[in-house]
Amino acid sequence: RNTAMRVSTFLGFTQEKFEFIFNGRRFSEKGAEIAAIFETLPLWRFIPSPAYTGRPRQSRFCILKSFLLKSALNIMENKKLRETLLGNDELRKLCGWDEAHDVPSESTFSRVFRDFAQMNVAQHIHEYLVKAAFNDRIIMHISRDATAVPARERSERKIKKKKIKGKRGRPKKGTPPKPKELTRLQKQLDQSLDEMVSELPLKCDSGSKINSQGNPEHWRGYKLHADFSDEGIPVSFMVTAASVHDSQAAILLTRMSSSKATYLYELMDAGYDMDEIKAVSKDCNHAPIIKPNNRRSKVKRELDPASARRYWNRTTAERGFSELKDNYGIEKSRFRGHAKITAHIGFSMVILTIRKIFQFGYKLETAKQENAA
Repeated sequence: RNTAMRVSTFLGFTQEKFEFIFNGRRFSEKGAEIAAIFETLPLWRFIPSPAYTGRPRQSRFCILKSFLLKSALNIMENKKLRETLLGNDELRKLCGWDEAHDVPSESTFSRVFRDFAQMNVAQHIHEYLVKAAFNDRIIMHISRDATAVPARERSERKIKKKKIKGKRGRPKKGTPPKPKELTRLQKQLDQSLDEMVSELPLKCDSGSKINSQGNPEHWRGYKLHADFSDEGIPVSFMVTAASVHDSQAAILLTRMSSSKATYLYELMDAGYDMDEIKAVSKDCNHAPIIKPNNRRSKVKRELDPASARRYWNRTTAERGFSELKDNYGIEKSRFRGHAKITAHIGFSMVILTIRKIFQFGYKLETAKQENAA
């Protein structure tokens, strides 16, 4: 009888404590935001169902929540994430672990993050958010740009291709000229998204770029290419090797953004002043506004006054990259390898996107209907 009383008292205390924390009035400001994020996202859609044989695995659903929490709080290490979950009952229970001993080890977090990176979980969640947010809206401007993503790993050595030497002297009369090899942009005109990605260099290497002050900057790692809406919502993104020029991912981003949302103008700087990029943009029913690159033309070209006024909206891309670096630590990542770096940036994009959605009052009706069901 005494044992039954103890058990009932413990269960009643546990239920009372649970209701005390989750009654909606006791949430801290941080906990209220995290709870709103978890309530909005149908995370179960992006996790494969567990196997029914063998030893039960740690809950992937709870670990996925913890990775979103990690990006929201700008936590860089799994050790720090685990310490936060162990020391904060509110955040731990929001992730789905009732007691401290339920929190997985650091090695489990690392292993599951690798699995999520290989399955592109963060990219799928971000794609769902963008499609749900702009389902019945038209975006006026898409601002496109790229930024450096330093990495703590060695760059891969590039193998130089041996040139086949031909015969010396002029070719014989009537010999047909050698066909010129198509450029990457010319190939992308007829390629699918998967084919474009397969031909882009993705491994870590060295890159250089002229910054906004006009000074060259050099780094070792990767490069983030992204499209931002007028509200600063990232619509599409792609991570490539640092040596990839900004223009090489432009057609890919146009195809990706066009499949997710409807928009009118594409704003790009002088690095994107290519005929192929303009042609693809017009084929997708967009109006490209690209700053003229006068280094390749003898006659100085300028934007017309109407396009010049619209071009100033391109600063949303620079502000978006600045926010990702300051509040989400994408340039201080401790991960190695393209898949993990992309996953880290992907979770940051998810949190940035949903915070912008909350800020501008967008409603994700599809997510709420599924949650209710």
